[in-house]
Amino acid sequence: MISFEQTPNVFSPEIELQNNLTKLREKIHTEMNDEIKKRLETNPNPTEEELRAGAFNEWIEPQARDAVFEMLKKGYGTQSSGFYGEHNEFQAVDGYFTVDEETIKKLKAMGVQVLRGPELDLPQNKLITQIRFYPKEADLQKIKEQWGAIAITLPKKDGPLGICDRVEEFREEYAPNHPSFEQDRKTYFDKIRKEAGVEKE
Repeated sequence: MISFEQTPNVFSPEIELQNNLTKLREKIHTEMNDEIKKRLETNPNPTEEELRAGAFNEWIEPQARDAVFEMLKKGYGTQSSGFYGEHNEFQAVDGYFTVDEETIKKLKAMGVQVLRGPELDLPQNKLITQIRFYPKEADLQKIKEQWGAIAITLPKKDGPLGICDRVEEFREEYAPNHPSFEQDRKTYFDKIRKEAGVEKE
């Protein structure tokens, strides 16, 4: 008689957390799909804030939503946000903006990282920045609170409001009669290049 030794189940808190975060993301996106469908059917006209964000409110994951719009008001041009990573293990927002050293230190003390182009495997892109953190629990409210703390910690910048690089693409599709944002976009990127010490991207 041949006996086979069973491999014991090894409990990994890290893998369990990743699995729970993946399930949370799936649940959120199922709900978002319904919200997006309803929004486009009942009110396909973006607000001024949504135009600058290059996205409908319902396109942004709920835990990051308020923080993203607050960042735009404070002068940070966001691109994408929410769950990131192969296993949805971290939250992030990226875009064309800069964060000063004092604020980076404050965010680091909160367990939040600020990464620039070279650290994101984009060595030629000196304007892109990503802010990220790793949730300790798959708890939507706690994750949202961390997003809120980040938005509060980021100082308001002098100058133009933040604007998404895809603003014109979004405007042309969903608000073609709205005046162009191209001059606003140019003004914003001129400022960001100056902050980053970059003449031309």
